[in-house]
Amino acid sequence: MMKKRLSIGLILIIMLVSCTKEDRRALIIKQETAIDEFVKTLVADTVYYRNGVVRAVLKSGISGVEGDTLAPGDSVYFYYSGHLFSNGKGAIFHTNSDSVANVYSWPLSGAGAQVLSRVVGEGKLIKGLDNGMPGMREGERAYIIFNADFGFGNNKVGQIPKMSPLLYEIWLEQIIKK
Repeated sequence: MMKKRLSIGLILIIMLVSCTKEDRRALIIKQETAIDEFVKTLVADTVYYRNGVVRAVLKSGISGVEGDTLAPGDSVYFYYSGHLFSNGKGAIFHTNSDSVANVYSWPLSGAGAQVLSRVVGEGKLIKGLDNGMPGMREGERAYIIFNADFGFGNNKVGQIPKMSPLLYEIWLEQIIKK
């Protein structure tokens, strides 16, 4: 009798977990569809899809010799504004840009705006930015948009609810090749 109850309990737990995985997958598909629909409305120079992440170029960067694009392992200096994706650029949750902060009446901490420096592709950025930034050029302005799996997933972070798709507006200032 005890084994039968344990078996039934285990089956119920497995069913609940599988429903949760199916619900999560359905939510991710819905987010990807909304992202694709939004990207179709943009008047962007170019749209790139890389490893599940969209980069919509709003202003082209400096063109020049081959190899001047951002690659995994390179250091990058950039300004950004992070937004919840809600069929477009939704509520702001963070920025390091004075001009963006002024538009949104967003308080900047510390001494104000400071360009962010990170190495791309080494897990120092969230997965969506690590996947979306390679290929950018100095001077480029782009939206990088991705579903919750490339952001914070099932974790609430600050003002970002669980399972939120995100849109980052990036202003790439400088690339330091590895």
